[in-house]
Amino acid sequence: MIFSPDAKARLDICEACKHFRKTTRTCGTAIKGNKVGSKRLCGCFMDIKTTLKFATCPMSKWGALEMSKDDYLEIKELLSLTKDKISSEQQQAVRHYLEKYAGMRVKQSSCTPCVLNYLHKLKEIKVQYESNQGSSQG
Repeated sequence: MIFSPDAKARLDICEACKHFRKTTRTCGTAIKGNKVGSKRLCGCFMDIKTTLKFATCPMSKWGALEMSKDDYLEIKELLSLTKDKISSEQQQAVRHYLEKYAGMRVKQSSCTPCVLNYLHKLKEIKVQYESNQGSSQG
């Protein structure tokens, strides 16, 4: 797994936390988490969660990385233009945003299932951004 500097910094914080389980590399009990005061540990596998740009620490030790409105609009347009076909320039933009917001390094590919997977992951990032925007305004 490739870690961005942000993901590495987050993981370092997790590994120093008293709630981090070294054997499972999770935040509390794997999958179900644990209640700690008024908060609940997430139970996530932190090697994965720390690479997700929009993820947050349930104990507020690190927060989500912000996506610019311009990037959001460009991603939204890119997804709308790539429903039937994708140019090499559009594929390059998809790879750029996956690296920037998901910490993924992907190569140019002519493999249709691979490209569809990249587009699906980018759509998930867009949906997560929209969800975060809605919850911060509500």
